[in-house]
Amino acid sequence: MSLISAGQGLRRTANLAQSKVASADVAGEKMRLQSEMAEDAQQRATIGTAGGIGGMVGANRYFALKDAAAAAAEAAGTTAAGTTAAGTAAAAGTTAAGTTAAGTTAAAGTAATGTMATLGAIAAPVAIALGIGYLFSEIF
Repeated sequence: MSLISAGQGLRRTANLAQSKVASADVAGEKMRLQSEMAEDAQQRATIGTAGGIGGMVGANRYFALKDAAAAAAEAAGTTAAGTTAAGTAAAAGTTAAGTTAAGTTAAAGTAATGTMATLGAIAAPVAIALGIGYLFSEIF
C-alpha cells in the first residue's frame, strides 16, 4: 500500500467520523428545540388554564351581581308601589320621600349591571388568575 492510498483511507475515515459528529450535533439541536417548544406550550397551557379558571370565577361573580341588582330593582319596584298606595291615604310628603328612596335604590341596581360593573366583576379574577398562572409556569 502506498503512502497516498493510506492518506486517502485516513481522510475517508476522518470524513466519516466528522459526518457522524455532525449528525449527532444536528440531532441534539433538534431535541433541544423540541424541548423548548414543549416548555413554551406547557407554559401557555398553564396560563390559559389559569385564565379560564379566573374567567369562570369572574362570570359567577358577574351573575351574582346581576341577580342581586335584579332583586334590588324588584324590591324597589315593590316598595315604590306599596309606598305610593300608602301615600295616597297618607300625606303627600311621605309618598314623595318613599318614591324617591325607591327610585334611588332602582338606580343603584341599574348601575350595578353597567359595563364597568361587568368588567370589574370579570376582569379582576381573570387578572389575578393569569398572574398566578404566570408565576406557576415560571416557578415550576
